[in-house]
Amino acid sequence: MAGIAPGQTVLFYHNERLHYLRKVLEKGDFECHKGRIPWGQIIGRNYGEVVKTHMGISFTLLRPSLADLMIGVKRRTTIAYPKDVGYMLLRASIAPGVRVAEVGSGSGALTFILARYVQPQGHVYSFERRPEFLEVARANVKRLGVEEFVTFELRDVEKQGFGIKEVDVCVVDVPEPWSIVPHAAKALVGAGRWVSLSPTTEQLQKTRKALEEHGFTRFEVWEVMMREMLIRPQGSRPRERMISHTAYLAFAEIAGGNPDASNAATKY
Repeated sequence: MAGIAPGQTVLFYHNERLHYLRKVLEKGDFECHKGRIPWGQIIGRNYGEVVKTHMGISFTLLRPSLADLMIGVKRRTTIAYPKDVGYMLLRASIAPGVRVAEVGSGSGALTFILARYVQPQGHVYSFERRPEFLEVARANVKRLGVEEFVTFELRDVEKQGFGIKEVDVCVVDVPEPWSIVPHAAKALVGAGRWVSLSPTTEQLQKTRKALEEHGFTRFEVWEVMMREMLIRPQGSRPRERMISHTAYLAFAEIAGGNPDASNAATKY
């Protein structure tokens, strides 16, 4: 197995409170308040090895999970949480070969996950109306190595529509998702899937009304909560704080459409 190389990302893990996600550089040092380690002592090592800073503090070199990479993106906006994204991927059947239209590129964290799951045959078309957000998202997706599976476009979908058709899934993360519904109805294949993220119930009411008016069915809303368990020699218990409400996940599927369209999402 080839060792860690410059450009790869490593999770330096000491314990649940002390860990760092870093990109390996050719020169210089990994640094934190517990000391430093020259990158030359990291390059060539394998994931899973233990290294020490000049202060004698040990770190295990771990391979970052997709959740680590997603949370670690540079951001100018809030991002979708892994707990929500996990259920979204399953419920919307986002898998290799699926074509996804994403409205609201944000910081590109969700775009990255979508691209990882639709590759190598599928594609993500990500639309963002704010150029400063689009550039951040584009840079993050490139840094994470999935840019060939993503097409970014500076576009106000509410006013201009998608400009593409026969996508399998529309993922919408904007304040007024109901304004995107008419365009999604035209862009989706028959039985194509709608997914939107909304923080308030008032948004859900307007979104459901718009979906029903434009031929969508099987409207469902889910809220995902996650609580960590603390496992200790002296006893185990839930952590006092938890990731509770982040967003309501709304799902629907469109009736009608082109019955002969190639719909990768319905194969699963």
